[in-house]
Amino acid sequence: MQTSSITRISCALLLLLVYGNALAEERYEVVAGESDLRIQVFRSGSLARLGHNHVISTSALSGSVVAGDAGTDRSIDIRIPVDSLLVDEPAIRAEEGQAFSAETSEKDIAGTRENMLGRKLLQADEFDEIRVFSDRISGDLPQLTIEAEITIRGSTHVVELPVTVETYEDRLVASGRTEISHSELGLSPFSAGFGTLRVGEEMVFKYRITARKAGSTE
Repeated sequence: MQTSSITRISCALLLLLVYGNALAEERYEVVAGESDLRIQVFRSGSLARLGHNHVISTSALSGSVVAGDAGTDRSIDIRIPVDSLLVDEPAIRAEEGQAFSAETSEKDIAGTRENMLGRKLLQADEFDEIRVFSDRISGDLPQLTIEAEITIRGSTHVVELPVTVETYEDRLVASGRTEISHSELGLSPFSAGFGTLRVGEEMVFKYRITARKAGSTE
């Protein structure tokens, strides 16, 4: 075979590979209001009976998702405003089951949120955003594992997030559940009474991200 023919075939194969990957990858925009993050935190300590389990929640998520088959450049980049985090919304507590059935007063809710946003935890006056980024996504649809970089209080921590992905004509929905400790995120759980009443180390993260294909309309 002549050199020119080999060159033409090689170029054609390269173009096919590049173009094929471009077709396999799709960019999506996260839909605020249709996405949801819930964090369950649990009372601990010898006086735990005096405290409450809490649910922290927000639907004010934004960002982008690049989706595709294994071997393509897949990524997520999600932003969460710290001041959007709510504590113990009654409807959400009701959905989360028996462990969150106890009533919480407005005073308790306000105090818990103040502690969460304060200097000992999220430092909301200085860091107004939590970012979740990853370009290391493994597995085959619908089950994926995301090696995510979570930037919180200006420091980045790597955790694994399992997700199940549902794909539709113009959108995708990625959902999952995992346990993450305070220490994995560089945080120290709230404590009072010399540790007799405190927040437990482990938290349960539940997430559902809805993203619409870039350029599509509702």
